[in-house]
Amino acid sequence: MPVITGLATLTAYGRGAEQLWAGLLGGAPARTPVTRFDVGARRARYAATVPGHPDLTDELAVLIEQACAQAGLTVDQRARTPLLLARHPTGPVDRATAGLAAACGLLGLQRIHTNACAAAGSAVADAAALLVLGEHPRVVVAAGQLVDAGSFASFDSAGVLAPDGIARPFSLGRQGPVLGDGAGALVLESAGEARRRGAVPLVALAGWGQAGDAHHVARPHPQGLGIARAATAALRRAGLAPEAIGYVNAHATATPRFDPSEAAGLRAALGPYAHRVPVSSTKALHGHCLIAAGMVELAVCALALRHSLLPVNAGHLAADPDCPLDLVLDRPRPAPARHALSLSAGFGGTCTALLLEAV
Repeated sequence: MPVITGLATLTAYGRGAEQLWAGLLGGAPARTPVTRFDVGARRARYAATVPGHPDLTDELAVLIEQACAQAGLTVDQRARTPLLLARHPTGPVDRATAGLAAACGLLGLQRIHTNACAAAGSAVADAAALLVLGEHPRVVVAAGQLVDAGSFASFDSAGVLAPDGIARPFSLGRQGPVLGDGAGALVLESAGEARRRGAVPLVALAGWGQAGDAHHVARPHPQGLGIARAATAALRRAGLAPEAIGYVNAHATATPRFDPSEAAGLRAALGPYAHRVPVSSTKALHGHCLIAAGMVELAVCALALRHSLLPVNAGHLAADPDCPLDLVLDRPRPAPARHALSLSAGFGGTCTALLLEAV
């Protein structure tokens, strides 16, 4: 079973997983008025951003270094470890991106995932497959996207961003997400390799699944077929029944169409247990990190398992009958969960599910 031995994150709550966890427990959304670029002509005015104008490639290099250091990788071990990257496509791969692996002392950039908001989860799933196939003893995965004028304008022009700056996943009255800065890196290796090195696993990746519903370029399948197939594949790979899952970190973007679709997908994958498993979408707090969403929310799941505490589904106003789920509301919920499911979905119907196990 693959295990994560190093993990580093950057969100609007700050640098590091502990800053992310403290922000989630505090329950106050990280969004602020946008100052990074002009939003005078925009309907939405808020985003969850770090101060200033950070460079994504520089931030990814720092995060990769932190993850590798936490994993205790030597210079020689890094040199034999490939990099899988998820980041927004900006045309041909620039030199900085292409040179990121070399700058961090890694074997090379093996693949760039650009499949929208499922990209980070897809990169982690592909890294796990490489380990299972025995192609590498370990893989570094990095993902990042910072709120920029172009993506903000695109989402705002489509009318999907919450104009009041409050995301309300699974709630009546939801008006869309709030975009957020997000980036992270992790070291994924076989459990045997981790034991051989004497590395301490943070969490195990018990199962993973990828699927597509091929329904519409921007709209999810009404019955959540992609989510259902990805979650079912993750459970099957882990050899677990739905009742083993103690927490679901949902992709829920607080849009009218997607949240009911994801709820339907969970019902299809988990059966009657879908009404009893605790669920929250932490995008209401750290923002929707787009391509990096799966990396940030994987970290959230790992922290929830470590602390036996489930983060809240913030911004909730009233129950939506189309989303009949056991939402974590009002305050974090104590729960000795052993398995957590992180779901991601992107335009084009691409979906990923990562099933984490406490160690």
